[in-house]
Amino acid sequence: MATTRKTYHPYPTHQSEPEKYLPSFFLEISIDRQILKAEVRPLQKDKGYYTIVLDGVFVGHIHKIGNEWLDFLGVNTEVYQLVGNGIEAHVMTAQ
Repeated sequence: MATTRKTYHPYPTHQSEPEKYLPSFFLEISIDRQILKAEVRPLQKDKGYYTIVLDGVFVGHIHKIGNEWLDFLGVNTEVYQLVGNGIEAHVMTAQ
């Protein structure tokens, strides 16, 4: 005679609200006499953080503390500052 077992994990009965997508915007950043295209997207869950992708390569998530742009680990680079200044200029013109 076959017996049925109780499942270990209950199946979800409802789906949570899907994550809202915040659109990216694009900046042109000059680094060492090269123009790089930066894709910048604000993070929905972590307010004030931005995802940075330079020429198709993920660079990091940055935010501003004081007058400096830092990543999650508190690292400050010239690229972060250049992209951060571009973000500030974009936000000011968008308002």
